[in-house]
Amino acid sequence: MLRSRLDSLAQPTLGMTFEWDGMPGHVAINTMTLYDLGDGRTKLVTTSLFHTTGERDGMLKSGMEVGMNRSYAALDRVLASL
Repeated sequence: MLRSRLDSLAQPTLGMTFEWDGMPGHVAINTMTLYDLGDGRTKLVTTSLFHTTGERDGMLKSGMEVGMNRSYAALDRVLASL
């Protein structure tokens, strides 16, 4: 289970907290910023801030990076079909 809270930051940036059952009590702060590339495309940059290197390393070892990359690849396919 994932838990998050969205917070509005300066446009076009969105911030949220992120916690999952695999590491309960360890909350990361994620920001997602959109950049207009000027040619009809938009670049998304996501940054995750962890409180300790141990929390960061735990997240990387969990396999979530692979899942996130697969999700973005699926989103790319959907957007390309529009």
